[in-house]
Amino acid sequence: MALHVPPVANETDAIHAFLAQAQDAFRALLHGLTPRQAALAPSASSLSVGGLVKHVTEVQRGWLASAEAAPGLPTATDRSDEVGDYLEGFTFRESDQLEDLLAAYDEVSAAVLDAVRRIDLDTAVPVPDAPWFPKDVEAWNVRWVWWHLMEELTRHAGHGDIVRETVDGATMYSLVAAREGLPDLPWLPAWRPVEPPFTSGVSTVRLHAADLPAARDWYAALLGAAPYFEREQYVEWRVGPHDHELGILDLKYAPQHEQGGSVTYWQVDDVDAALTDLLGRGATVHEDLRDLGGGYRGAVVIDPFCNALGIMQRPVVPTTDAAPGASGPESAEGGVA
Repeated sequence: MALHVPPVANETDAIHAFLAQAQDAFRALLHGLTPRQAALAPSASSLSVGGLVKHVTEVQRGWLASAEAAPGLPTATDRSDEVGDYLEGFTFRESDQLEDLLAAYDEVSAAVLDAVRRIDLDTAVPVPDAPWFPKDVEAWNVRWVWWHLMEELTRHAGHGDIVRETVDGATMYSLVAAREGLPDLPWLPAWRPVEPPFTSGVSTVRLHAADLPAARDWYAALLGAAPYFEREQYVEWRVGPHDHELGILDLKYAPQHEQGGSVTYWQVDDVDAALTDLLGRGATVHEDLRDLGGGYRGAVVIDPFCNALGIMQRPVVPTTDAAPGASGPESAEGGVA
């Protein structure tokens, strides 16, 4: 696929060409990603590249069904769990198969492009019965459906650009150049995989307090919010647009830390490999590698300069009732997990 669509001779050619270009953006977004990377949601948004591709697959399938059924209505489907199905449509897990995701996407994308050539653009399409659609319009035409679908694809491709660049620094044109085998240009080198950095940033800052209820109230007043996660041993807030985590652990579950001390956990993709790397660089284990609950795993080392350094591997799709650090030291001491 070139960086631009070819010349077009008429409206149908234009719709076909620009839809195909918008569709191809998602193949470029997935280029070179592992299933885990495709499932990551590293930006301030909860969106992942895999989740976006899954969503636009369903969006295309839905609008294609409306166009194919026009001027009638598409076959009714079970709507018993619309909210759950909608949210699941944005969810891609690292255990899912990229090959299956791409196969489903390619299948519906090809079917849409075929329908663009077959279906009269003036065919009336009844407006679906949904709260977000206008009540004063009975029908729009197939032309409107294709242009609306293009709006959906380009909007989400923009989301995907930001997410993909946050995952590994890759940008759209460099990804397209890599997929197309284009030669490097001074201003546009083709994307190439690189070794991931040791960390993608701070995961959690863990404070300690001998009087946890008092510390909880003090920080709640300071931050202007109650903690989103509370246990007898541990409380935690999510702070700022990137949901950085600030937790306070009852000091009796971390006696090796003096009053007023803290541990900063750095987020890593592979906590076992990160711990091995740190020990090879002269660090020593301070808190053993352990499951922290909810799919989180972490350890704390002392670096060669006597600083506590935490590492944490987080679940790609965290559970809503789990908090990183919330069951590490606590569970080790027999507390709740």
